[in-house]
Amino acid sequence: MRRWTVIGLIALLTTATSCVLLRTCWARLAPAIASQGGRELHIRLPDAGKTLLQKDTRWASDQLGPSDCTLGSHGCLVTSVAMACSNLGVKLTPKELNERLKKADGFLPQGWVVWNAIPKVTNDKLTAEYHPVTKHSLMDNALERGAYPVVKYFLIGGIQHWCVIVGKEGQEYLARDPLWDDVKPVKLSELTAKIYAVRVIKRQE
Repeated sequence: MRRWTVIGLIALLTTATSCVLLRTCWARLAPAIASQGGRELHIRLPDAGKTLLQKDTRWASDQLGPSDCTLGSHGCLVTSVAMACSNLGVKLTPKELNERLKKADGFLPQGWVVWNAIPKVTNDKLTAEYHPVTKHSLMDNALERGAYPVVKYFLIGGIQHWCVIVGKEGQEYLARDPLWDDVKPVKLSELTAKIYAVRVIKRQE
Protein backbone atom coordinates (compact mmCIF):
# COMPACT_ATOMS: atom_id res chain seq x y z
CA MET A 1 0.00 0.00 0.00
CA ARG A 2 2.82 2.36 0.91
CA ARG A 3 4.52 1.63 -2.39
CA TRP A 4 1.40 2.52 -4.37
CA THR A 5 1.00 5.74 -2.35
CA VAL A 6 4.55 6.78 -3.28
CA ILE A 7 3.93 5.88 -6.93
CA GLY A 8 0.71 7.91 -6.88
CA LEU A 9 2.48 10.94 -5.44
CA ILE A 10 5.22 10.70 -8.07
CA ALA A 11 2.59 10.47 -10.82
CA LEU A 12 0.75 13.48 -9.40
CA LEU A 13 3.92 15.57 -9.25
CA THR A 14 4.88 14.50 -12.76
CA THR A 15 1.45 15.48 -14.07
CA ALA A 16 1.54 18.85 -12.31
CA THR A 17 5.02 19.59 -13.63
CA SER A 18 3.98 18.59 -17.13
CA CYS A 19 0.96 20.90 -16.96
CA VAL A 20 3.15 23.85 -15.94
CA LEU A 21 5.63 23.09 -18.72
CA LEU A 22 2.78 22.71 -21.21
CA ARG A 23 1.30 26.05 -20.21
CA THR A 24 4.71 27.73 -20.52
CA CYS A 25 5.31 26.19 -23.95
CA TRP A 26 1.81 27.19 -25.08
CA ALA A 27 2.40 30.76 -23.88
CA ARG A 28 5.69 30.82 -25.77
CA LEU A 29 3.92 29.69 -28.95
CA ALA A 30 1.31 32.46 -28.68
CA PRO A 31 1.51 35.14 -31.39
CA ALA A 32 4.13 37.72 -30.44
CA ILE A 33 4.88 41.23 -31.66
CA ALA A 34 8.13 43.16 -31.81
CA SER A 35 9.08 45.22 -28.77
CA GLN A 36 9.37 48.26 -31.06
CA GLY A 37 6.73 49.53 -33.44
CA GLY A 38 3.31 51.08 -33.66
CA ARG A 39 2.73 54.80 -34.11
CA GLU A 40 5.43 57.43 -33.70
CA LEU A 41 4.67 58.89 -30.26
CA HIS A 42 6.44 61.06 -27.72
CA ILE A 43 4.76 60.38 -24.39
CA ARG A 44 6.04 60.19 -20.81
CA LEU A 45 3.38 59.23 -18.31
CA PRO A 46 3.60 60.26 -14.63
CA ASP A 47 6.31 58.14 -13.07
CA ALA A 48 7.56 57.92 -9.49
CA GLY A 49 11.14 58.37 -10.68
CA LYS A 50 12.24 54.95 -9.51
CA THR A 51 11.62 51.28 -10.20
CA LEU A 52 10.01 49.06 -7.57
CA LEU A 53 11.96 45.82 -7.39
CA GLN A 54 10.45 42.41 -6.76
CA LYS A 55 13.57 41.43 -4.82
CA ASP A 56 13.31 44.38 -2.40
CA THR A 57 13.96 42.95 1.06
CA ARG A 58 10.80 44.63 2.40
CA TRP A 59 8.65 42.09 0.52
CA ALA A 60 10.87 39.63 -1.38
CA SER A 61 10.20 36.78 1.05
CA ASP A 62 6.41 37.28 1.12
CA GLN A 63 4.32 34.41 -0.26
CA LEU A 64 2.88 35.25 -3.69
CA GLY A 65 -0.88 34.83 -3.28
CA PRO A 66 -1.77 31.20 -2.46
CA SER A 67 1.19 29.80 -4.43
CA ASP A 68 4.42 28.23 -3.21
CA CYS A 69 6.39 31.09 -4.74
CA THR A 70 7.53 34.42 -3.29
CA LEU A 71 7.36 37.97 -4.55
CA GLY A 72 11.14 37.88 -4.89
CA SER A 73 11.10 34.84 -7.17
CA HIS A 74 7.86 35.30 -9.17
CA GLY A 75 6.42 38.67 -8.19
CA CYS A 76 7.19 40.58 -11.38
CA LEU A 77 3.53 40.98 -12.35
CA VAL A 78 2.37 42.12 -8.91
CA THR A 79 5.30 44.54 -8.73
CA SER A 80 4.58 45.94 -12.20
CA VAL A 81 0.88 46.38 -11.42
CA ALA A 82 1.77 48.08 -8.11
CA MET A 83 3.87 50.62 -10.05
CA ALA A 84 1.00 51.25 -12.47
CA CYS A 85 -1.50 51.69 -9.63
CA SER A 86 0.80 54.08 -7.77
CA ASN A 87 1.35 56.17 -10.90
CA LEU A 88 -2.43 56.40 -11.30
CA GLY A 89 -2.86 57.74 -7.77
CA VAL A 90 -3.52 54.55 -5.78
CA LYS A 91 -0.26 54.25 -3.86
CA LEU A 92 0.55 50.59 -3.31
CA THR A 93 3.73 48.68 -2.65
CA PRO A 94 3.99 45.13 -4.04
CA LYS A 95 3.55 43.92 -0.47
CA GLU A 96 0.30 45.85 -0.01
CA LEU A 97 -1.09 44.86 -3.40
CA ASN A 98 -0.25 41.21 -2.76
CA GLU A 99 -2.11 41.28 0.57
CA ARG A 100 -5.13 43.05 -0.90
CA LEU A 101 -5.35 40.57 -3.78
CA LYS A 102 -5.20 37.66 -1.33
CA LYS A 103 -8.16 39.05 0.63
CA ALA A 104 -10.13 39.74 -2.56
CA ASP A 105 -9.60 36.27 -4.07
CA GLY A 106 -7.49 38.01 -6.67
CA PHE A 107 -5.17 35.10 -7.39
CA LEU A 108 -5.39 31.78 -9.15
CA PRO A 109 -3.78 28.88 -7.24
CA GLN A 110 -0.46 29.21 -9.11
CA GLY A 111 -0.16 32.92 -8.21
CA TRP A 112 -1.56 34.44 -11.40
CA VAL A 113 -3.51 37.68 -10.98
CA VAL A 114 -7.29 37.66 -11.47
CA TRP A 115 -7.73 40.86 -13.45
CA ASN A 116 -11.33 41.61 -12.45
CA ALA A 117 -10.10 41.92 -8.85
CA ILE A 118 -8.25 45.18 -9.60
CA PRO A 119 -11.31 47.39 -8.92
CA LYS A 120 -11.85 45.58 -5.60
CA VAL A 121 -8.30 46.26 -4.38
CA THR A 122 -8.25 49.91 -5.51
CA ASN A 123 -11.60 50.99 -4.03
CA ASP A 124 -13.11 51.03 -7.54
CA LYS A 125 -10.69 53.73 -8.65
CA LEU A 126 -8.84 51.56 -11.17
CA THR A 127 -9.57 48.66 -13.45
CA ALA A 128 -7.67 46.31 -15.77
CA GLU A 129 -8.18 45.50 -19.42
CA TYR A 130 -7.46 41.95 -20.54
CA HIS A 131 -6.59 41.64 -24.22
CA PRO A 132 -6.41 38.16 -25.78
CA VAL A 133 -4.45 39.50 -28.76
CA THR A 134 -1.25 41.52 -28.48
CA LYS A 135 -1.09 44.64 -30.65
CA HIS A 136 0.99 47.81 -30.74
CA SER A 137 -2.23 49.78 -31.21
CA LEU A 138 -3.49 48.60 -27.81
CA MET A 139 -0.34 49.89 -26.15
CA ASP A 140 -0.35 53.16 -28.08
CA ASN A 141 -4.02 53.83 -27.37
CA ALA A 142 -3.48 53.12 -23.67
CA LEU A 143 -0.53 55.50 -23.42
CA GLU A 144 -2.48 58.25 -25.19
CA ARG A 145 -5.30 57.80 -22.64
CA GLY A 146 -2.87 58.00 -19.72
CA ALA A 147 -3.17 54.27 -18.96
CA TYR A 148 -0.31 51.87 -18.29
CA PRO A 149 0.30 48.78 -20.44
CA VAL A 150 1.79 45.83 -18.57
CA VAL A 151 3.55 43.47 -20.97
CA LYS A 152 4.89 39.92 -20.86
CA TYR A 153 8.12 38.69 -22.33
CA PHE A 154 10.44 35.76 -21.72
CA LEU A 155 13.74 35.80 -19.89
CA ILE A 156 16.64 33.57 -20.85
CA GLY A 157 15.61 30.00 -20.04
CA GLY A 158 11.98 30.55 -21.03
CA ILE A 159 10.83 32.17 -17.77
CA GLN A 160 7.77 34.40 -18.15
CA HIS A 161 8.34 37.96 -16.98
CA TRP A 162 6.30 41.18 -16.82
CA CYS A 163 7.13 44.88 -16.81
CA VAL A 164 5.15 48.14 -17.00
CA ILE A 165 5.31 50.64 -19.87
CA VAL A 166 5.55 54.29 -18.80
CA GLY A 167 6.10 56.08 -22.10
CA LYS A 168 7.22 56.02 -25.69
CA GLU A 169 9.84 57.85 -27.75
CA GLY A 170 9.23 57.38 -31.44
CA GLN A 171 8.72 53.63 -31.78
CA GLU A 172 10.63 52.79 -28.60
CA TYR A 173 8.50 51.85 -25.61
CA LEU A 174 9.92 52.91 -22.23
CA ALA A 175 9.66 50.41 -19.39
CA ARG A 176 10.06 50.03 -15.68
CA ASP A 177 11.23 46.45 -15.13
CA PRO A 178 11.04 45.00 -11.58
CA LEU A 179 14.32 43.16 -12.10
CA TRP A 180 16.31 46.24 -13.13
CA ASP A 181 17.30 48.89 -10.60
CA ASP A 182 17.40 51.80 -13.05
CA VAL A 183 16.94 55.47 -12.24
CA LYS A 184 15.37 56.12 -15.64
CA PRO A 185 12.99 53.92 -17.64
CA VAL A 186 14.75 51.58 -20.07
CA LYS A 187 13.92 50.89 -23.69
CA LEU A 188 11.78 47.78 -23.94
CA SER A 189 13.84 46.69 -26.94
CA GLU A 190 16.89 46.49 -24.65
CA LEU A 191 15.06 43.95 -22.51
CA THR A 192 13.48 41.79 -25.21
CA ALA A 193 12.91 41.54 -28.94
CA LYS A 194 9.32 40.30 -28.57
CA ILE A 195 6.34 40.67 -26.26
CA TYR A 196 3.66 38.03 -25.84
CA ALA A 197 0.82 39.63 -23.86
CA VAL A 198 -0.58 43.04 -22.95
CA ARG A 199 -2.77 44.05 -20.04
CA VAL A 200 -3.74 47.66 -19.31
CA ILE A 201 -4.19 49.32 -15.92
CA LYS A 202 -6.36 52.42 -16.12
CA ARG A 203 -8.72 54.64 -14.16
CA GLN A 204 -12.36 53.59 -13.88
CA GLU A 205 -14.54 55.50 -16.35
